[in-house]
Amino acid sequence: MIQCICEVIPLVKLILIDIDGTLVTDDKALPEENERAIKEALDRGIKVTLVTGRNFSSSKDIIGRLELDVPVVLQNGAFIYKPISGEVLLQVALPARVAKEVVALSRQEGVFYIIYKDFLAEPDMLVDEEYSGPYTSYFERNAFRLQRVEDVLPFLEQDVAEVALMGPEEAINRVIARMGSVERTVIKSLVREGEAFYEIFGPGVGKGEALRFLCEHFGVAPGEVMYIGDAYNDIDIMPSVGYPVAMGNAVDELKKVARYVTKSNNEAGVAEAIRLIALSQGH
Repeated sequence: MIQCICEVIPLVKLILIDIDGTLVTDDKALPEENERAIKEALDRGIKVTLVTGRNFSSSKDIIGRLELDVPVVLQNGAFIYKPISGEVLLQVALPARVAKEVVALSRQEGVFYIIYKDFLAEPDMLVDEEYSGPYTSYFERNAFRLQRVEDVLPFLEQDVAEVALMGPEEAINRVIARMGSVERTVIKSLVREGEAFYEIFGPGVGKGEALRFLCEHFGVAPGEVMYIGDAYNDIDIMPSVGYPVAMGNAVDELKKVARYVTKSNNEAGVAEAIRLIALSQGH
């Protein structure tokens, strides 16, 4: 059952939902129960959108199923896009010189890196080494986006969407500590089997930053927002919303800053949260 602290707070007017580990199951399927609950909320006049670390190409099937013709937050807020009209509302690139610095330091520290060269074009993922480790399934799912090149540096003559780092967290932290540039945002996404997944974006990126944009766009106050997530990259948005919800499978650090804990992603926890919090109110 969902755990909550009961108090008088504003009605939910906007629901923001993470994708991986939250909206979809571990095998990346969208439960019908989650889809139904989202559409019930939309029918009640509650705005709903996605706030994800995924890029558009890996999110578009889910966006299509939910028929979301609203701003969708992608790549942790580096890209905000209206998928049906194709309107780009916000785009924050990582400067090419910063990406080059990340690659050079990663090579020195033995950290695996991926260059994401564009927000919409495919293939967008560039690597110049073979990856082996706990994120192998990520590469398998995104094989259509992947381009193996001899050296990524010649592709870094222009700004890119982001650079991802995979490896021991201590080594990644050494890369970050040695970076001279301040024109970047570092976001910790996952830790799996002792290996971390970090992402380097342009300046001022994050789900917390995206919240301000969405509140202005939809004309709602942060206290009227419900956010549902599970991972480290969801932590910065939680303290700012009225209804911060952690999945049952969420990392402990997220549960500590959430007001509610719902069922896991494999148990349609999103549907439970929407029904017991948003749809139970007097909309």
